[in-house]
Amino acid sequence: MKDFAKLDNALLCTHCGFCLPVCPTYRAENKEIQSPRGRVSAILALRNGTLTAKETGKALSYCLLCRACHSACPAGVKVGKLVMTARSLAKIAKPWTVRLFHFITDHAPVSRPVTRLVRFYQKSPLRKEVKKRRWLTNLPWIQRLDNLIPELPPAYTTVAASPRKNPLRVALLCGCMARMFYPNVETATVSLMSHLDVELFHLEGFGCCGAPHRESGNRKAFVRQARKVLDRYRLLAEKIDAIVCDTAVCRVTVMSYARLLANDPDYGPLAEQFGARVVDFSALVLARCGDPTRFFPNPPPEKIAFVDHCQTQHASGTMGSPRELLAAILCEQTKLPRSDQCCGAGGDTMLTHRYHSERVRKDKLKAIEESGASIVVGANAGCLLNMEAGLKKAGRSLQVRHLAEILLEASNNFKNYT
Repeated sequence: MKDFAKLDNALLCTHCGFCLPVCPTYRAENKEIQSPRGRVSAILALRNGTLTAKETGKALSYCLLCRACHSACPAGVKVGKLVMTARSLAKIAKPWTVRLFHFITDHAPVSRPVTRLVRFYQKSPLRKEVKKRRWLTNLPWIQRLDNLIPELPPAYTTVAASPRKNPLRVALLCGCMARMFYPNVETATVSLMSHLDVELFHLEGFGCCGAPHRESGNRKAFVRQARKVLDRYRLLAEKIDAIVCDTAVCRVTVMSYARLLANDPDYGPLAEQFGARVVDFSALVLARCGDPTRFFPNPPPEKIAFVDHCQTQHASGTMGSPRELLAAILCEQTKLPRSDQCCGAGGDTMLTHRYHSERVRKDKLKAIEESGASIVVGANAGCLLNMEAGLKKAGRSLQVRHLAEILLEASNNFKNYT
């Protein structure tokens, strides 16, 4: 019962219904249990002993943790945080395929060769054969797996940076999904930073920042990954001024380390210092590029649809910087209907609850199609992966790009593709 005190915020819910229209799972499923107030009811039932931990965990497993309900709730109920807390009390085993994927991303010595294997497949003739789908009638899982692996873009050729005089010293934390599936994201980020008078250091060798474990309530695994990141940071702490992440969910996750490790005498102070140094990628670029129209003289001629990362938008409130930056370099942006609507990725929800995730994604794809955009841009690799898979499945040929790629190609430091 002591742990259940963490669920007391659920008592503030008045079941008013303001959360219903903003909840992507309720919009997709039209079921009360898939609404924020339905989840509050399940959490209160767990707290009161009416539901078992297993029953509650199953009911809550569909939540995408987008936090849209946080912004909508007049009573201050934090359903996303409640769901994560309840999940830690009511763990549900994930499919073995998902557990294997997290094992790979958690351990850098394992993820490196797997990343090379993914890169080989992206370039190999085997992929072209898979795309023909003539021999895959009875193996639909291969088609789904291929659909989730993005196309490999051409590599960049960039202009060398001039010598630095008084650079800002920044540590770059690259997300495991970006490293594995989008190699140009790191290349673009590094190139941009080098031309913004930034001396770059790499935080590496930790695997994953722990985001999937945080969201699933697996505190033990989350603490393990957080300590790995902080151990790497400890080696750079005296050399750097700031930390930037190339993946939005990583930024949200690492900024929660201080709260996670608050009672740890060794890692607690380090985590607090770490979190205080984390800066938003787009905000850093905007602050250091001077005149954006001169630094980015070649904005893409196509119309852009920017896709927010939900937790960044609703939990940390930094959604303005990317759009402000794109507007400053004269990119033509389109306003998506219900721009706060989740794309359905939800961390590993697109793997654990595929059909549920696809129903949520359908609304986002429809909004993008109606917007007339030619390029889908975002700052979170998982969202990009999910959107690209959905567009390919729907037979749409829109480009899906990371914000760093768009910025580099618009800059005067971009030469061409190799």
